[in-house]
Amino acid sequence: IEMGRQACSNCQSLVSAVVPQPGVAPLLKEHFVALASDCDAPEAEVLDLAMNHLADAMMLPFVLFTDADGNFLAGGHGAVDPARFQETLESLID
Repeated sequence: IEMGRQACSNCQSLVSAVVPQPGVAPLLKEHFVALASDCDAPEAEVLDLAMNHLADAMMLPFVLFTDADGNFLAGGHGAVDPARFQETLESLID
């Protein structure tokens, strides 16, 4: 789940420069369901996840990984490095 804003440069970078990477896009497509939540009107469940698991988050986007039941697995905030994002995806697949 990506929590961001349309005007956020880090959020736009995640969508346009990280997700399309050759090491990232296939993993996302095959193993994950990607969702986006607008920080100006977040869904209550998404806001709860962010507040409970990314309490120290100071910069958008907030990225949350959950299992099929919505249980938090991993997450981060701020500018997203493509290599680290790929590593996170790979660790969650294992």
